[in-house]
Formats: sequence, C-alpha cells, structure tokens
Amino acid sequence: MKRLLIICLLLVLPLSARAELGADTRGAMLAHTDALAALMGHCAASDAYRKLYSTNSELDSMFLEITQVNWEAPTGGTAYVLKPGAIETFLSASGLSLADFPQDVADKVRQSVVGSIPSAVVSQYSAMHAAMSAILRTGDMFVADDAFPDYALVFMHYNGAYAAVCAFVKNADGIVSASLIPVPDGCEDRLKAVMGVRTLFGSTDRMYEAYALER
Repeated sequence: MKRLLIICLLLVLPLSARAELGADTRGAMLAHTDALAALMGHCAASDAYRKLYSTNSELDSMFLEITQVNWEAPTGGTAYVLKPGAIETFLSASGLSLADFPQDVADKVRQSVVGSIPSAVVSQYSAMHAAMSAILRTGDMFVADDAFPDYALVFMHYNGAYAAVCAFVKNADGIVSASLIPVPDGCEDRLKAVMGVRTLFGSTDRMYEAYALER
C-alpha cells in the first residue's frame, strides 16, 4: 500500500520545465555554504570545542582528518533542489502527510526531513561518523527572495577526505534555515540515492534537479 501511495504521488508531481538557478540564488548558496564550512573547520581545530563534546580517541582521529581539509578553499559543488511534492513523498513512506501536523510543527518537519538526508548518508558509514558530523554541525538563518528554492542541498568538494553538505529550507515568510555537516567525500552517489524513490517497476525516480555550482 505504501509503495502504491508513493507511485500516485509521483504521478501528480508537476511536469514543468527545469528552471535554472539565478545568480542571486547561486551566490547565496555559495556564500552561506562557505561561511558555515569555514566555521565548522574552526570548530574541529579547537581543542576546547572538541573536549566540550567528546574525549573519545577515535573521534579525535576523525577531527584531525577534518582539520587537514582546507575548508576555505572549495573546489566545486552541486546544488540539488528538491522537486515540488518531494517532502510529501518522503513522508508517505511512513504513512504521514504534512497535513497531519499543525502549521508550526509542519515547518519543523520540513526542516527535519531535509536536514536528515545528509545525516542518513553519514550514518551509513559508522556510528562514529554520525557522531562526528553531529558535533560539527553548523547553521544559520537568512532572508531570501521568492526565487530561492524551498528545499535544497549543496554538496561541496574541498580536495580532501571530507566534503560538506549544506541543507537549505525556506519557510512561508522567506526565512531560510541553513545547516551544514562534514561528510566523506565519496558519498555523493549515496546522497542522490537517498533522494530517489523506487517505483513499482524497479526504477528510481529522482526527487531533485541538479545544478553545477561553478566558481
């Protein structure tokens, strides 16, 4: 029954033409991803910050790997903009809908669902990877124009063992919540797989549009 519901939702998704990201949207995504990645790198390099959250030797080794990446020198990335209806499709797998929640709770659910995508990918590696990413999570909020997408993920590379994923969620008032975590650099295909939905015919429908973010 759940799989049939997913298929029905996919069939009613808008079939509109792909819209390009404007310069202001790209600029905002890059600026906030850059700022949060730099802050995350500073957190990893801070002895006091690490001691505040953990004294685990395995985590310390992972923090050391993080500090070896130059988080202020990104080499390129991709913006994954979730399609209209994507959140409803993801929730339907649990038998839920945004209509099941009060409006203020629904806003939190939207943010949680999008933010959980990179976290789900990291958790596929190990519990320590998940813990490290949670400890180093950084975030901020800003006001965006109507052209900024409601839900997006930016995957940014840095020529190191780790990359970063920044999740963007815009509410009805145009306020965007941005949340960034470090992820293993080779996990981009896993990220795309999590954002896909299996159909009854065994294929995978992408719930996103991808846009290269060039410097």
